[in-house]
Amino acid sequence: MAVWASVVAVGCGHSERAAPPRVEIAPIQIDSVDVQVQESSPPRAAAHVRGVIGDGCSDLHSVKQERSGNTVTLTILRVRPIDAVCTQIARLYDETIPLEGTFPAGRYVLRVNGTETSFATE
Repeated sequence: MAVWASVVAVGCGHSERAAPPRVEIAPIQIDSVDVQVQESSPPRAAAHVRGVIGDGCSDLHSVKQERSGNTVTLTILRVRPIDAVCTQIARLYDETIPLEGTFPAGRYVLRVNGTETSFATE
């Protein structure tokens, strides 16, 4: 009996940790992008973005914003387990994202995951 108890104790002492699931990080699908210019001095703007994050296993990962001159680029990413079996119900994305900085009078381009729109301020 004592031998069995020591074997069980040793066996329980070695815990195996499951490897974290492998994930895929990718851009979400963009359906529409509209720019809302705010009446302020100097003007500010926001992007109203609609799209699809993915299936039932997909979650929003990050929103990154970069600006180069008169071009603003938003990258919206999702994360999803690679080998997961998921519900095929689309998870929708519908957000208004304030664009960083100000927008003095001029023409601008907004790119969101490859979808491009232009807007102007006066």
